[in-house]
Amino acid sequence: MSSVDAKLVVRAASVADAAAIAHVHRESWRTTYAGMLPVEVIERETGRKSEATWRRWLENADRPTATIVAEVPGAGIVGFSFCGVARAGLEGLEAEIYALYVLQDHQRRGIGRELVRESARHFVRLGLFGFYLWVLKANRARLFYEALGGQAIAEKTEQLGGHPFGEVAYAWHDLTGLIGAD
Repeated sequence: MSSVDAKLVVRAASVADAAAIAHVHRESWRTTYAGMLPVEVIERETGRKSEATWRRWLENADRPTATIVAEVPGAGIVGFSFCGVARAGLEGLEAEIYALYVLQDHQRRGIGRELVRESARHFVRLGLFGFYLWVLKANRARLFYEALGGQAIAEKTEQLGGHPFGEVAYAWHDLTGLIGAD
């Protein structure tokens, strides 16, 4: 049984949501990656997650990509997922969640699960029946993705501001259970 607040609204984002999404993106970077990435890298990257950037992405969105928001009455948009066609082929998976963030104060309430499920529904509507996402190796969200049935399928090392960090790809090859789960 889901522990999500019955009043939670999960919907496609509109251009009018750009400022709220940028806020969630910046704040989530600050709270999620503190202690995992150097402060200067976090601050530089959060500066790139601007309302103007999100407005451009939302204005130019095409059908294969989707930005999905989670909205809580009285709090506004508290999380989002940005997803679409895979940037790179991993195990034949054709879809990817590029970003998924929930404000720290709203985590552990089922909001992230609902965003993953709605992303999976988007993929199925496009005829894409498996997806993956990348997460920092040091990120505790790995446990969340494992609890949702994600399987670690690949690892890589990336660089941000000259600082290396490890990432793990989690995959879902069969979306039936994810989409149909309560």
